[in-house]
Amino acid sequence: MTVRLQMKLGVVADTQRLPDSPDAILVVEPSVGSTARTKGNLYLLVTASGGRRLRDATRMVAERIRDEYYYDESAGISVCLQKAIRSANKRLLHSNDRLVSRQGEPGPIGLAVAVVRGNELYVATLGSAEAYLVRQARLLTLPDMSPEGGLPAQDLADTEVWHGEIVVGDCLLLVTPNVTRRLGLSPIQDAIVQLHPQAAIEEIHRQLAGGGIGVTGGDGMIAIEASEVGATVKTQPLKPVWPSDPLAGTPDRSPIPLADQVSDGVAAVQSGARHAGQTADGMVRGAVYGLLDRMPRRATPRSKIKSATLQRER
Repeated sequence: MTVRLQMKLGVVADTQRLPDSPDAILVVEPSVGSTARTKGNLYLLVTASGGRRLRDATRMVAERIRDEYYYDESAGISVCLQKAIRSANKRLLHSNDRLVSRQGEPGPIGLAVAVVRGNELYVATLGSAEAYLVRQARLLTLPDMSPEGGLPAQDLADTEVWHGEIVVGDCLLLVTPNVTRRLGLSPIQDAIVQLHPQAAIEEIHRQLAGGGIGVTGGDGMIAIEASEVGATVKTQPLKPVWPSDPLAGTPDRSPIPLADQVSDGVAAVQSGARHAGQTADGMVRGAVYGLLDRMPRRATPRSKIKSATLQRER
């Protein structure tokens, strides 16, 4: 029996977010089959170092990358991700908020993006954002982090996109550096290995908050675990949807009074004339053929074939 992968998701609830967290989390799992087969699922974390004032900027970057990625059909996943990140960088440079850092300093906004299509995994990080893959209880960094980068940037090079395979049991974690700096990687790895994605994120966030006293900074986290699902799993049956327009499905009518009645009458007359013509033609053909059958016919003479021997004897 063929199997397919299903992603189990774990994110921080909006009600549990820290008050001054500027991080933006965006998850897109397309329900349209063609989009899921070509673009896959998008998991995006945009973080920043600057407090709550950058929350609008991180949200704008996340929405821009999502729109540009799913709109662009000109290339593969890696190229489309790079083009979407460049578009978000241009949008930041032309925004009203002056987020451009001083000369030589990295931008305040970083991001970690992952795309899962079938069993393919694409991961890219930029600036202050981290991505880890937990496989067989081992923590792997994907890809190599570059904290010196960040958005916005005057000269933004193409972001490196890691491309690999995701198998059953793998868990991908997109996290802000504020969490790893405060807790370390060991508690995070233990929670990811021992718990389900949502329970692991809640446990990590509970350890980060630590009672909620003096905790500041970003708390954005996304955990994605690949599980195996059979292709014969019964899905939810489709339900009919009634159109919102009460006149949907009704035949079109002319706005001119009595126009429909006149057109229906003309069509009926034309149909009756066509039927009468076909009936008359059939009657004439039958009368002619009957008259020809009744006319006298000359009998066909019977010819006898004589052999050559008989003719010689005569």
